Amino acid sequence: MQDLLPIALRAAKDSDVVDLICALSAFFKELCAKELLVEKLDDIGPNVVITLCKMEKMFPPNFFIIMVHPLVHLTEEPKLRGLVFCR
Repeated sequence: MQDLLPIALRAAKDSDVVDLICALSAFFKELCAKELLVEKLDDIGPNVVITLCKMEKMFPPNFFIIMVHPLVHLTEEPKLRGLVFCR
């Protein structure tokens, strides 16, 4: 899904929405990689916060339920528990 969703959305008219979805897909692709560097996690953590802030400007408030916020904390989990695909 991290690879196909940005390709499928290229046909969308609004390039800002496509860029946000691509940034979110890149976040999940980095997070679910087989090799995970702590430095990389420290870099993508603040980037997902910025992406979510941009999404709050683009999408209606009903989209941002309580389940969107844990994305901010997902970069801490591999530091504490190891790789995602090993759990």
